Amino acid sequence: MQIKVVGAGFSGLATAYYLVKEGCKVQVVEKNSRPGGLIRTIETKHGPVETAANGIRNSVRLEAMCAEIGVPLIPTRREARARFIFRGQPKRFPLSAAEVLKLGFRFAGSATNLRPRPFETITVWGRRVIGEAATDYFLAPALGGIYAGDPERLSANLIFGRAVLPAHLQTTRPMKPKLHGTVAPPSGMQQLIDGLRQYLEHAGVEFVFNRNVQIEAGEPSVICTSAPAAAECLSTVAPQLSVGLRQIEMMPVVTVTCQYEPEAAKLKGFGCLFPRSEGFRARGVLFNEYIFAGRGPAHSETWIFGGALDPDIVHLTDSQLIELIEGERQRLYGEKREAIGIHITRWPQALPHYSIELERILTQLPAPPPQVDLVGNYLGRIGLAKLIERAAFVAGKFVK
Repeated sequence: MQIKVVGAGFSGLATAYYLVKEGCKVQVVEKNSRPGGLIRTIETKHGPVETAANGIRNSVRLEAMCAEIGVPLIPTRREARARFIFRGQPKRFPLSAAEVLKLGFRFAGSATNLRPRPFETITVWGRRVIGEAATDYFLAPALGGIYAGDPERLSANLIFGRAVLPAHLQTTRPMKPKLHGTVAPPSGMQQLIDGLRQYLEHAGVEFVFNRNVQIEAGEPSVICTSAPAAAECLSTVAPQLSVGLRQIEMMPVVTVTCQYEPEAAKLKGFGCLFPRSEGFRARGVLFNEYIFAGRGPAHSETWIFGGALDPDIVHLTDSQLIELIEGERQRLYGEKREAIGIHITRWPQALPHYSIELERILTQLPAPPPQVDLVGNYLGRIGLAKLIERAAFVAGKFVK
């Protein structure tokens, strides 16, 4: 059986990999001129720059896949255990002693149900379970920073994997490996993309670039694109499903990686998140050389903007973004520094908003036609590790 995989981003490459493992003949069709989707590593004289994810949560499937395609994985550095949240200044733990004591009494004296309720937002769930301070200065900035969503709209069920979804959207959970946490290839995420492509080409997979696809009735296919692109592919053969996919809100993200002389490093850790009440426009900043080894020689910071609360950020010019970062960086560190390298990436439709609206859409999303399936980050399975599980699950369905 030949199966068409639409999209050569990470989800498409992973799906093609598992289809090949099941003995299928595969063609991968991509509308752009290169594989990888959002993921790309740019090599510069000051160190690598990631245009999207800088790592992936480790799992048994990821380890096995990377071992077979010849891509090694390295863990985060010890320094990355330090993670900061800004509350007047960067703090590893942003709650006061009184707030911690109140949180302890809350758990000790209450039979609070930790499980999210249907269509409950992160803010409502957090204030119900852990209280206002812990929600506003810990939970909301952490999850808002990771998923770029509005905590007032983020679905607790989608974030915590408790949403009750239709059978055709369900899959398995990642199995925990011996090496826990986030991992990455030594040379950056592009090494994983290149390794998958080379493995697939050697296995006989045909790649077709610069081509849009309309799925035809009865054509065995897996759609591994964003929700809007999947809606376009399915508009003829599955109009109701296409309408549902078009309703999914996509959020813009802008990342700016600024490289400085090594002495500019002031905080050693994974990064710093900014609660909205603190007045920063950035969602957060990553300290790249402290996350994975080999990300120097410069001190490298990736500033992350956009998401549901700031969609207009994509319209700022390069000079406006640079000026914005200079001001916010001065507030963070109390000093000015001139960057020796700046790399700006704009994604007008980067991520789905994991909102209660998306939870409602997914619970009612029609099944795709026979011989067609979906793999995408909008299906309530958040993160690259869970995309791997979805890809393997879907590949197995085609050979049953």
